Amino acid sequence: QMLEDLRGAIPDNVDFFELKAGLRNYKSAQILRIGSRDLCGLASLVEVMAELSGLAAACLQRAYDLCSLQLQKEYGQPLQEDESKIATMTILGMGKLGGYELNFSSDIDLIYCYSSTRGETSGGSRNEKISLHRYFVKLAELITRALHQVTEDGFVFRVDTGLRPDGNNGDLAVSIDGAEVYYESWGQSWERAALIKARPVAGNIALGEELLHRLKPFIYRRYLDFGMVEDIKLMKQKINTSLSRKEEGERNLKLGRGGIREIEFFIQTLQLVNAGTRPQLQQRNSLQMLRLLQEEDLITQEDQQSLGNAYQFLRMVEHRIQVVQEQQTHSLPQNWHDLEVLARRSGFVSCDQFSSELERHRGEVSHIFKDLFYSAEEEEREVRPEANFIFDPESDPDLVKDLLEEKGFTNPDAAYDSLLLLRSGGPNQRLTRRGHRCLETLAPLLIAELLGSPNPDQALNNLEDFLRSIRASNSFFSLLVENPAIVKLLISLFGSSQLLSRIFIQRPELLDTMVSRSYAVATKERHQLQADMTEQMALADDYELQLDSLRRFRNEEFLRVALNDLHGHMQQGEGAKQLSWLAEVCLEQACKMAQQELAGRFGAPSSIDTEGQEQKTAFAIIGMGKLGGLELNYHSDLDVIFVYQQEGETRPVAATDPGRFRQISNGEYFAKLAQRIITVITLATREGTVYEIDTRLRPSGNQGSLVTSLAAFERYHHESAQPWERQAMTKARVVCGPVEFTAQLQQVISELAFERPLPENLQTEIYRLRKRMEEENGREGDDRFNIKTGRGGMVDVEFITQYLQLLHAGRLESLRIQNTVDLLNSMVENHILVQDDADLLISGYKFLRRLENKLRLLYDQSINELSAYNRGFEKAARSLGYSGTGLHQEHEFLKEYQLVTEGIRELFEKYLKPQEAL
Repeated sequence: QMLEDLRGAIPDNVDFFELKAGLRNYKSAQILRIGSRDLCGLASLVEVMAELSGLAAACLQRAYDLCSLQLQKEYGQPLQEDESKIATMTILGMGKLGGYELNFSSDIDLIYCYSSTRGETSGGSRNEKISLHRYFVKLAELITRALHQVTEDGFVFRVDTGLRPDGNNGDLAVSIDGAEVYYESWGQSWERAALIKARPVAGNIALGEELLHRLKPFIYRRYLDFGMVEDIKLMKQKINTSLSRKEEGERNLKLGRGGIREIEFFIQTLQLVNAGTRPQLQQRNSLQMLRLLQEEDLITQEDQQSLGNAYQFLRMVEHRIQVVQEQQTHSLPQNWHDLEVLARRSGFVSCDQFSSELERHRGEVSHIFKDLFYSAEEEEREVRPEANFIFDPESDPDLVKDLLEEKGFTNPDAAYDSLLLLRSGGPNQRLTRRGHRCLETLAPLLIAELLGSPNPDQALNNLEDFLRSIRASNSFFSLLVENPAIVKLLISLFGSSQLLSRIFIQRPELLDTMVSRSYAVATKERHQLQADMTEQMALADDYELQLDSLRRFRNEEFLRVALNDLHGHMQQGEGAKQLSWLAEVCLEQACKMAQQELAGRFGAPSSIDTEGQEQKTAFAIIGMGKLGGLELNYHSDLDVIFVYQQEGETRPVAATDPGRFRQISNGEYFAKLAQRIITVITLATREGTVYEIDTRLRPSGNQGSLVTSLAAFERYHHESAQPWERQAMTKARVVCGPVEFTAQLQQVISELAFERPLPENLQTEIYRLRKRMEEENGREGDDRFNIKTGRGGMVDVEFITQYLQLLHAGRLESLRIQNTVDLLNSMVENHILVQDDADLLISGYKFLRRLENKLRLLYDQSINELSAYNRGFEKAARSLGYSGTGLHQEHEFLKEYQLVTEGIRELFEKYLKPQEAL
């Protein structure tokens, strides 16, 4: 119908310029019609792609007809050698055009082939006869210009002829004999894959069908040779290399992970391997091919549905991207607002919903694509008899359960059920013979690691959930066979930490990150963390990407610390220091991002120094509490105070837009800066948050300004601060800011905390505050303890050290230390504490901190309460590594806990209980 419309709209007597205008006008009208039907849901994706492909074919045919008439006027008819037959040309549509899968802004991939080289034209107005080869090359050039050339009306379709024999080095048109010789002699595997979709779309259709019939032995071989398998593997490697170099990365729907190209490559590879002996697979359309592959039992019904649904979803989104502007793009917008618009245009209520659906499809495609090749090399390794017995489907279930109980599983029935799933490859999976061989190879290591984990039952349950989340495949088990260290790491993690298990089950892609980032590096110096942060952020070129990169960096480094902490690869206290430094570099990066955001509108803050010269005004962040003491733990908030150097107003800088600049006071600028820093850190994106921020320790708490000048900060602590605020200042440490201002501010903090006269009732106030915390927050009983605020808890140790520090650090600068354990050691050196008291406090504090970390990892929340509910004491004992089972572990743990806390409380009363209370 479209061809008939074109014949009416563009009659035979038009010239070349009128032809180009007519084609462009008709194409624009049809794109409007097809696009409207698509956006309004009046046509399916298959119908839209078929109509676009039909539009291209109709335009090509009309261009072929009229360009042929024009050339024949000039050179006469193209006659074959005996002059009894007119030579003709066929136009092969490749790729999406050949498969009836064209986009709104697709290139059309064409190959021009003509019937014979033997003959010449009859001579026309030019009185010149030319060879058939020269004639059809001119015809191909003319048709290409008619569609591809950009005029005031735009273009019809971009034409790509790079798939022709010899590529861009070959002639634009080639005879069918020449094409046959080329492919038989020099054709490569990628050309076989390209020809799978070839379809005659214009010119002499019968000639095109004849050519494709001749090429069938080349495209669809009836045997599978080793060289072809290697070529296919090489094609896959080239695609992977290409994807890794694309700047669009994950945004590219076509070339990115789990994208359209992976689906097409998957289909074409199975066709190349099987269609020679199964002619029914010699089809062009991707969705049709998926159905045929499933009918031939070459893929599962689940994979067919997953790939089919993903293909339609990705192509639909691709259309929504391209229909707005006629641009050949396959990438998601970088701008968050544009992404929201695209999500709504694609039928989703929010960007998060759209992103979740996109990630689901891409994840499924990626897993299936990666499973396409399983290494043919099968390793023969000895398997221990017990592992063989457990994994043998013929083994007696009761005997297997007895063996599991003997090997340390507390719930052998549940363990047996989980192992049944593992034996088959995981939930809802069917492994090939090679997959089962991999599992047999892995069995001894898996069993050994499960038995050696702190909680074998939990480890096995989490392994089951993990396999479900990643759709475990032959390739995954092959990865484990080749990397036994990954098995050890995963099982240890699954048996030790529900927090880390949850992270991996929800985001299994972090496994690749772990392997690539070498988690063998247990500790990093702060400057190395800063360098790694800078390197990662350099890859993000806009605000949204920077937000995600910051979160990914924090998550990856958090995992590094937690995993090495769990495995005992760092000394106690080193993990807290690593987490604290990580928080500092994240705050520094957030500050940089916030300053960049403000510079364009408000410039940079400035002030006048004592000599009347204008200078930049510095800004710093004070870390309080655990952050200040380099004692951060898992699930810690960041307690911070924002301070700026002095009053003034902003001035434009190089990054400032002169047309948008607005001068504001330093106070207003730094308030905006602090708010943006908090947003950068706390905003929830698809990668999560970085930290929670707590600013309640600032002057006047929640009633005070978010930021304060240095002068106001000093004034408040001299005139208005409560005793507990002075006590809190003992942990204050500048964690972000320029070197000179950091030193200046740290000196002010030291003077405010330690060089002012102490209140006469300091001991009474600290003791009263501690008792109130115990009463209001501890809430202990016979079966419930609070390791932080309860009797003999961590706060007892911290209050002892802070009270003694306030008493003596005024004269002893070596006591001006924020870290609790370091401070206790310094107090021994300065004869403030006797060695026995310090040892008890240090060992007790480390025990409670270690328990706190284990509980937070175990329960995946900020928890300080320990109770008998749901076997809480037993779980705590197991996580700390107490030997034995059940009640014995619990008894040994509670005995040590009570010994530690009673010893700490005794020293608390010794050092802090006021005389009048004795």
